[in-house]
Order: sequence, then C-alpha cells, then structure tokens
Amino acid sequence: MSALAAVLLVRLADEAAVFLPFGTLESFRADLGLTYAQAGTVLAAIAPGAAAGGVFVAAADRYSRRVITAGGAFGFALSLALFAMGASFAMLVLAGFVMGMASTAMVDGAEVALVDMAGDDLRRYLARSNLLATVGDLLGPALVAAAAVAGLSWRAAFGAGAFLMGIYALALAGAPLPPPAGDQEDGGSGDGVKSRLGLAAVLRDPAVWAMGLIGLLMVPFDEPLVGFTIALLENDRGASAAAATLVAFVGICGGVLAFAVLARRFEGVPDDRLLLGSVAAMTAGAVAIALAPVLAVVAAAGLVTSVGLNLAWLAVQHRSLTLRPGQVGMTKAVLGTIESTGFWIPVAVGMIADRAGLTLAVGSFGIVGGAMMALAWWSGRRRRA
Repeated sequence: MSALAAVLLVRLADEAAVFLPFGTLESFRADLGLTYAQAGTVLAAIAPGAAAGGVFVAAADRYSRRVITAGGAFGFALSLALFAMGASFAMLVLAGFVMGMASTAMVDGAEVALVDMAGDDLRRYLARSNLLATVGDLLGPALVAAAAVAGLSWRAAFGAGAFLMGIYALALAGAPLPPPAGDQEDGGSGDGVKSRLGLAAVLRDPAVWAMGLIGLLMVPFDEPLVGFTIALLENDRGASAAAATLVAFVGICGGVLAFAVLARRFEGVPDDRLLLGSVAAMTAGAVAIALAPVLAVVAAAGLVTSVGLNLAWLAVQHRSLTLRPGQVGMTKAVLGTIESTGFWIPVAVGMIADRAGLTLAVGSFGIVGGAMMALAWWSGRRRRA
C-alpha cells in the first residue's frame, strides 16, 4: 500500500472502529450487568482520551509521523481487543480512554503528514479522505449487524475490528511517511523548551481560537442534531420510527454529496468564503427542520444542513492544517482540545427540550449557527486585513 493511500484511509478506519462501542452499548451493558450511567461513562471515557492524545499530535512537528500514526493504530487495535476481552466496568472504561487517545494520534498524525504529501492539493485530498470516512460510517454498523446475524457475541465484532485495525497498523508502519522538517535538528536537545515556546505562540494566535471555537460549535450539528430531529419527528410531528429514521438518513447522505461532488465544484473558493457560506446553509437548514411541518421539507432541510456541515468541516480542516506552517501538529493538538469541550452543547439542548419542547430545542441550533457565522465572518475579515 502506498503512503498516500494509507493516509487517505485513516478516517475510514477510524469511523468504522469508533462506532463499535456505541453500536454495542446495550449488548455489553446487559452482558456485564452495567447500569446505563456506567455504560455512558464507558463511552464518555473516549473524550478525555482524545484530549490526552493531543500530546502525540504535537510531537508530530518534530518526531516521526510514521511512528506516531502507526503507534496510534496499534493502540487502537489494543483498545478494541480490550473491549473484546472486557470483563468489568473498569476494563471497559480503560478501553474507551485508550481508544480516544489512539484515535487522535492515528488520525491527526496522518493528517499532519498529509500536509507535506499533498502540497497545494491538500483540500482535494482532505475531501477524498472525508468521502472515505462516509464509507467507514457504513462499515461499523455492518460489522455489528454481521456478528448479530451470525449469532455471535458483541465481543466478536470487537475482535474482528481489532484484527482489521492491526492489519491497517502494519500498513501504516510500512508506509514511508515524510519526516518533519526539524527531525534532525539539535539531536533532540532543547525540545522541551521549543515545545513550550511553540505552545505559547499557538495559544496567543487569535486565528487558532477562532477555528477552535467554530469547531466546538460544530459538534452538535452532527449526531446530536440527527438524534433530536428523529425525536422531534416522532414525538411532535407524528412520524413513525421508520419514517423519522428515513428522513434522518436522507440528511446524512449530504456528506456524500458534499465530498464527492461539491468539494470539487468549489475547489477554487477560499476557505473563509466556503466556511461562511456553508455555515449559513447549515444554520438555515437547522431552523427549517425545527419549523417545517412536512416530512419531505424536513428531509430536504436535513440534506442542506448536512451538506453545509460537511463543507464547513472541510474548510475548517484545511484552514487548521495550513494556519501555522511548521507547527501543524501543535496547532491540531490545541484545536482538538478546544473542540473536545463542545460536549456540553448537546446537554444544554437536551435541557431546553425538557423545559420548552423539542421544537425550540432544535430551533436553538440556529443560535449556535449564528455564533459560528459571526466567528467565520470575523476570521475571514481579519485574515484579509
């Protein structure tokens, strides 16, 4: 496998494998006699693990990307094996933490390397990687379903995932990823001081905080919005579970449209303009979902929202990787830490749903989108100044 192919497959592998603990939640909860709070804690452990993985991503500015990326993939395979062998709540929490940490090292380490490999075609290659990620979104559920159809335990799905991830880790270990520019400097001396100075410089950059906050606000527009939309359609619009799920599926297809067709169409559009337009589309789509009384209109609005979300993500992703040349890993680590704090937004939306109803809860995504639009406008204006 070529180095470029190995890197482009990283999000497919990640999306497929990360689904497994979510897709088997009820199975492992019942098998081990866990409460729902404990099962939720297992899933929540992935987030602090992902934040901890930022240490490895920051190191990619000065140390071997191949070691970091392949090491992350081997760690990911280990986390899946821990899930497969998990006999206690504590072991599953450990597996979740390792999964988050390894995922960050694997995915972000690969994308730091992609910056050097892709050159001026970076955004085009990011679109291809994200398109492959949509395939991973299907492979994860397919693996869980295949294990269930075969009459196998939930552990079999994790075991198969660990085996496949191990093969992918070997492919990454053999891929000649480009070394960082400073790989041979100083023989390693002074790295600690340089890392601290590099971190301080990144933290002082307003553009980094703008991209981080936009990424944070983008968090609820993915799975949380889909979940609240399904709940809204079933409880307030009288749709059946099947119809509501079908409407949500139409919306999810927006990712394929965005990365397979529209990303190529908008290749010449600068990141700032693409981001602002995409955020406006996803905001308008979310408001339309909340207000539209007809399922077909909700489906269309969901498609618009999904297209906007994925194109906005592409712009943020490309901007983040090119924001501070020479400090791509450190910048990604800081941005990932900022974005990971966005977990509270779906909780707040849930509180609105409890107090004021699902229509207002889904409509509140318009406020979140408005904040993103303001940040995108400010970021673009500052860059052009």
